[in-house]
Formats: sequence, structure tokens, C-alpha cells
Amino acid sequence: MTYEKDPFKFEEIPEYALQPAKEADEYNFHYVPRGATNRFDPAAYEKVLHDSVKQAAESEQPELLDVLEENAPESFETATEFFPQSMEDILPVSFADPEEEDESETISDLNVEPVSAQPADSEEEPEETVETAIPAETPEVDEEEAPVFTAPVARPVFQPIFVPKTVPAKIVPAVGTTVSSKLKLIDMKKKEPLRMTIEEDILVPDVKPDLERILAMDGKIKLSEREIHTGQLETDSVRISGDLILQTLYVPEHMVDGEPIVAIESRIPFKNETEMKAGPYSDLALAPKIESIDFTVVNERKFRVRADIVFGVKEYSNVDIEVFEGVRDEEVQMLKEKINLTDVAMRKTESIEIKDDLTLKESMPDILKILKYDVNIVENHKQITKEKAVINASVYCNIMYLGADGNPDDVEAEDAGTAPEGDTAIPVLYQGKTEFTQFIRLDGDNTSDQNPAGSKVNFNIASINLTAKEDGNGKRNLFELDMNVDTGLELYKNIEKEVVTDVYHDMKEIQFETDEIGVMALGGSGVAEISVREIVNIPERYGNVDKVVYISGNIIEKRSFIDQPKSIVEGNIVINLICTSADTKKTAFNVTQEIPFRSAMEIPGITPEMTASNDIVLKELWFDKINNKQIEVNAGILVNTAVSSQNKHQLVKNISFLDSPQDNNPLPGIILYIARSGDTIWKVAKKYRTTIDELKRINEIEFGKEIKPGTKLLIVAKNH
Repeated sequence: MTYEKDPFKFEEIPEYALQPAKEADEYNFHYVPRGATNRFDPAAYEKVLHDSVKQAAESEQPELLDVLEENAPESFETATEFFPQSMEDILPVSFADPEEEDESETISDLNVEPVSAQPADSEEEPEETVETAIPAETPEVDEEEAPVFTAPVARPVFQPIFVPKTVPAKIVPAVGTTVSSKLKLIDMKKKEPLRMTIEEDILVPDVKPDLERILAMDGKIKLSEREIHTGQLETDSVRISGDLILQTLYVPEHMVDGEPIVAIESRIPFKNETEMKAGPYSDLALAPKIESIDFTVVNERKFRVRADIVFGVKEYSNVDIEVFEGVRDEEVQMLKEKINLTDVAMRKTESIEIKDDLTLKESMPDILKILKYDVNIVENHKQITKEKAVINASVYCNIMYLGADGNPDDVEAEDAGTAPEGDTAIPVLYQGKTEFTQFIRLDGDNTSDQNPAGSKVNFNIASINLTAKEDGNGKRNLFELDMNVDTGLELYKNIEKEVVTDVYHDMKEIQFETDEIGVMALGGSGVAEISVREIVNIPERYGNVDKVVYISGNIIEKRSFIDQPKSIVEGNIVINLICTSADTKKTAFNVTQEIPFRSAMEIPGITPEMTASNDIVLKELWFDKINNKQIEVNAGILVNTAVSSQNKHQLVKNISFLDSPQDNNPLPGIILYIARSGDTIWKVAKKYRTTIDELKRINEIEFGKEIKPGTKLLIVAKNH
């Protein structure tokens, strides 16, 4: 039964006075109704009123003291017998003239038999019945001397007559008896990307002709350090340095040596220090990407560049977790929860040198000079065992070069890239690919004891050199590719761990601290290959198209979200076409167009609160000329998606027992509890200091079932 205090009716009554008291056999016969099974002890309530009347009598009507002393119960000898908890407010009772009108509330809800008192010479019944809590066994008092006492009107609350002494609980740490285990892993968090803008004026080299207009500009980022290591202290800033390497193609004002297009390669160094918090002994991996490049021609010898760069950042940090598992020689009740963690079990990078000769088709002119090239590396497949990882990948090359217009035999092979006298060099596009296989040795125990969650491969071109060379017949129809590639491999493991999130003892008071951990849990991964197609219309101002001499693309991710059970990513491919017109001068021009793409990958087990990390690679890019005004562009895109969540868990730590005198005499009891909304078996068992097994056994609750609101539970508590 729950006793609630009416704030309007019992403002002056202490909280403990409205609660059931200990049974007192000497008073039970007065207050047990016929047929009742519950016993109620009014001793505490009588004591409150008795002391209040006594104090008021001392101050105003001392003649009542003799009556109170004669009729006081023997059990009111000491204060500590009747007040197991401290009193803060005691209801004051005052004596008043019976002829005065008192509109204050009476003391009518104390569950005691009322006694009405009035002067003997009064002929009329008072308008208001005054009820007291004086015991029913009070001897008769002379009516002429009997005072009238009523509820107080506006008396100040006086201090309690006595305050019981309380002994603070002694805290006993469970040091040396705690059972725990260590869990070590590497956690990966995706940080907010860093953004940087680089602006620079670039001069045309003296050996190059004057600039008329820029056809295309592409760039690459070469970092001094792709991974930043923090020290033993947390860091609030990150310093990034490297070079922006630009490849610029422009049309000269006057053709020199028969070259209709001129290429410039520029290197712009940069340094930037930006705010970013990282934990101690963590690694920050940077993945740079150029979002956009804008250029403006200042004059024939100078142009201005503005590049927007975004750095994807991942933090790899060491996590050491101490998992509480119990206390020796103590039967503590523990609430356990299974949590899923993902450990970055291994991160390894191996370098490989790739050398290959790319041969031109027979119909293509020999190579005079390489103007521009673009290289993409795409993973084909991988195989991972305990001892090694075997990774196969393709290198896709788009190369724009100047070739001889006319008889290829007239090309002077020894000439360092100039066309024969009287001939004009023409721009030509070559598209080719080569493959390589990378072996990475593993430690041998990466997948032995836990569930493998997946892996990820990334490529970084450390250096590249592309030159033209002759074949065995003296023709310059070969591209010699020499590049160094860093192949990175990440291996993930799923860890399922049972941890304790709450604890109590059925006989002792326990206090503990909690430690919040937040770690990555990989929900799933997958790879999707999609194709996009778009018709590019040539503007009228350029006339008819003769041929396409270069094509390049840049991927921009716009939006990524979870639409259960699919991971969806949307974005654009910015296509840049360099064409020559069908006029007599073969004037070069460029056309830019965005092609939208959308990937919907179904991954089992993902939920809306998860986030997706996407690596999108432009695999292939090709075109077909439909007519002189339309070009069909096709692109193959590879989307590698990993879906994860950052889950937070509260773990128990630093267990201590509270040695309190109240624990020495536990009170047995039987409770009928009606479950409310939000109740669980654990919450009820902890509240009433019983065990879950006992609660289930007594109430015949099946294993694995939870209680519903309104469920009646019989609780036999050892201490409540």
C-alpha cells in the first residue's frame, strides 16, 4: 500500500507520521478493527501529539501537565524507541478560548478515536468539532478545569524535542576481491572532414608560348604525411602540409612548332594548421580529394587558380576496457548485456613497383609529346587467409599526346617531341590498362579467435613516371609506365562481449561508478558496380565536332543515407571533354557536364541510426560519337560501402560496500507489487532487495519473459 501526503490538508504533519509504524503489541487491541488482518501501530502518531500538547501546556496552561504525565503510556520513555528516523517538523497544538472562532483545519486524519472537549458551563455545542490524538484511555478530568484545545491558527513551528543520532555508513572498497577482465582493441572513428582553399597566381614559363585560353585543369594532392601520430597528450590542432600538383592545358595565341595545345605542370606547396581534437596515442589518417578547381586568365603570361580541397579524416585509437565480472565470496546480483564491438585487428601497408609498356593501336599516330594523363587504380578481387592477403587490381590510364598528322615515317624519333617541319601535330587520346597483384604477409592469428567482419583495401600512388619509347622497329608507339603504389589493408573483427551494466546485493548496500565507452560496431559492408550514361550536346558556338581528344571525370558525393535495408548514395560525375572542331584549323575546345548517379545497395542487418562510409572510384570512362553535335558518355563506378554505428555503453567499475548499522537487522516482509509502465524484473528485484531467480520462482515467470504493466507480483524481501 502506498501512502501519499495531501499537500493541502497535512502541510504541518511530518512525512514519517503518515507511514505505517512498527507493530506494538501493547496498543494493537485498541486499533485492530473486527475482522481485520493488518495491524497498525499508532505509537508514533500519539507521541507526536503528546509532545506537542506537552510543550504547549508548559508555555500556556501548566495545569494540564499533571493530566498528561498521569496518562502518558509507559512506552514513551525514550525517544529512540518510537522515532527510527529523524523528525524535521512536529505538528504544534495550541490552546485557545472556546469563544474564539477558529477556521483552521482540524486534525482528523490520524486514524485515532476523537475526543471532543468543551467547557462544562457551555450550553451550546461548538460549531466546529475539535479532534485530538490523546489516547482513549485518558482518565476523566474535572470538566470545569478541562481546557479546550484546537488546531493551530498561525503558530510558529518549534524545533523537535530530540534528534536521533545517525551513524554515517562506512565505505569499504572491494579492492582485491573484484573479478574483472581486460579487453583491448583499436577503435576507428570517422571525424568531420577538413576543408582548405588554395589560391595562387601561376606564371607561364618563358619557354612556352603566350596563353590565349585554358582548355582544362586537373590536380592531385601529394601530402608530406598521410598519417599523423599524436603523442601521449590529447591534441587540439592538426598540421597538414603537401603540394598541389596541377596539369594545365591551354590554347596558345600563336602556334609554335605546330603544337595546337600546350601543357604546363605546376606545383603549389601548402601548409595549414586546423582545429581537430584527437586522443592520446592515436593515428589520424588523411584522404585528400579536390572538390573543384576554378581558374581565371589574368593576361597572356599569368592565370589565377582557386582549388577547394577536402580531407577525409579517420581516427584510430587504442581502447583498453576493464570489464567487471563479479566479487569473490559475495553473491551479488548483476545485470548483464551483450554488446558488439568491432576491432581494427590489423592495419598494414606494402609498396609495389609497377612497370609496364602500353602499346598504341596500329591506326594511331606515333607519339611526339605527352600532354596529359590520368591514372586510376581499382581493386578487382582479394583473398585473405591467416598467413597472407592476395590483392589483384587494375590500373586504368587516360593519356593525351601529340601525334604526327600525316605519314608516321616522317616523324623524327630522336627529336625531343617536335613535329617535322611543315607538319602540324594533332592531339590524340589513348586509353589502356594494366594489372598487378599485391601480396601482404599477415601475422597468422587475425581470424582465429573471433568472427571476421570484413576488410578494406586502399591505394596511393606514391610516384609515377610516364614516357614515350620506341619499339623494336624504331617507332615511338609505346608508353613506358613506371609507378610506385602503396597498398593499404585494414582487417576488421567482430567481438561479442558480455558486460555488467548494473549490480546490487540482496543483503548489503553497494555503491559503484560507471564508465561510458563508445566504440564502433560494423553493421555490414558491400561492393556495388554501377554504370551511368549521358548524352552531351555540343554548344552551337563550337560548330561541329571532329573528334574527342581527351575525357576525364571527377566524382562528387552529394548525399548518403540509410533506407532500410539499403544503403543509398547519390552524387555527380563532373565530365570534361576536350574536342577539336571540324573547321580547317581544328580548333580545340572543352565541354563540361555533370552526370548524376545513384547507388542502392542492400546490406542485411542495417538500421536507420547507422551511418555509411563510401569509397567511390571511377573505374572506366569512355565515349561514342553519335553525330557532329552529340557525344554519348559512359562511366563505370565502383562503390565500396561499410555501414557502422557508434554505440555507447555504461560499464560498472569501482565497487564498494556500505557498512551501515541498519544492515545488521534486516526486516523480513511480504509485498504485493503491481507493475507499472517501464518496470522490468530487474528493477523490481533491485528495488525490494530480492533476487531475480526468487522473484521468477515465486511468481512462476517463464525464463526470458518480461513483466507487463498491471502484473501482480508477490515479493518476499529479505531487506526492504
